[in-house]
Amino acid sequence: MGILKAKTKLLIIFFLSAFLCGSTPLYAITYQELQKEIDTKKQQINQLIQQAEIYNAELEKTQSTSKTLSNELKKIQSNLNNLNYKIKINEIQIEKINLEIEQLSMDIKNTSDEITIKKEILAKTLQNLYEKNRELNPLVIVLKNIKISEALSELNGIQNISTNLKLTLDELNNLKDELTNRKTNSEQKKEELEEVKLELNNQKQIVLTLQGEKTTLLNKTKSQEKNYQTLLDNIEKQRAEIELEISRLEEALKAQIDPSALPSARAGLLLWPVSNPVVTQGFGVTSASKYFYNIGRYKTPSHNGIDLKASIGTPIYAAEDGEVVAVGNQDLYCYKGAYGKFVVIRHYNNLTTLYAHLSLYIVKKGDIVKRGQIIGYSGNTGFATGPHLHFTLYFSPTFQMTQSSSCGPMPIGAPINPLPYLQ
Repeated sequence: MGILKAKTKLLIIFFLSAFLCGSTPLYAITYQELQKEIDTKKQQINQLIQQAEIYNAELEKTQSTSKTLSNELKKIQSNLNNLNYKIKINEIQIEKINLEIEQLSMDIKNTSDEITIKKEILAKTLQNLYEKNRELNPLVIVLKNIKISEALSELNGIQNISTNLKLTLDELNNLKDELTNRKTNSEQKKEELEEVKLELNNQKQIVLTLQGEKTTLLNKTKSQEKNYQTLLDNIEKQRAEIELEISRLEEALKAQIDPSALPSARAGLLLWPVSNPVVTQGFGVTSASKYFYNIGRYKTPSHNGIDLKASIGTPIYAAEDGEVVAVGNQDLYCYKGAYGKFVVIRHYNNLTTLYAHLSLYIVKKGDIVKRGQIIGYSGNTGFATGPHLHFTLYFSPTFQMTQSSSCGPMPIGAPINPLPYLQ
């Protein structure tokens, strides 16, 4: 009779286990609602990205419009609208990540509850097996049972308990692995949330900066087209002087390049500083630089870096580990005449990189940065026909910050073609 009670008790435990593990989770309705909200947020983000891409295409068309005050103000407003798309995407992204973290918290709780149940079942199974082990002698089992069939049934019961014990142990280990993975995913989501929050804050700073540029332009021109054209003439004269100064200094430094001290050129030695890179102007004498030189816009036929397509607010990444050796804003010294906001990083392989025309930089001199770390956001500060990133690679021993005769602190060095190190 005692054996029958024990078997009945064990069956109840296992049926309860199967029911609990296979039943609908305690938070099923809320969980499903969360998933529905997450899917909705994903759709909203995708729609905004598609709209932003269309807007970017229209924005590019405005860059070729004639240089009038009215058109310039329209470009600034278009860039503000484009940034507002990015801000909205980040805001929805934050909402989505918060929902995903909440969903993972439910997963963690449900998995923890399942582990607790499995541990209880395991303890009871072990206790039952211990009691059965005291009767493992088949002769004793046979002698104490009236019928051979009952003895065989009891021996089979011991075997079933052992089998169920192994299954429960396997399930418990799987649940523990699952719990570890979900906790790891939750921590990664929290880190992602902080990154998106930081980017959202930076994008809002860029909006304020761009609004300030609009105010500056209106103040400088007093909202008059005639004053704007005079401003453009002055900018062009100043830019020509700065370009000649940079070209003269860098040409002299080129003789100091030691090819044996340079790392071997190989694709991927440097990381592209923007995602999905599109080169709009190459290094050295290019068809574009020759054209601008021939029409008098450039004072030298050579380009000391490469230009990469990047709308305002696009994240800019460090091309390699290194130390930030200079940051600055040349618009404070020569409005729209040079590199605008820039960052310079000295790497540990005799290479130094310049990132120019930024809308915002988020590093300071002396910072140690890692490859792929965001150091700022693209813009059109300085002399830029439109939003893009100007990227220059220098031979490190030649790099210096010099005092320009017309534009304050100026980054100077012997430029090297970066493309062989990037492609």
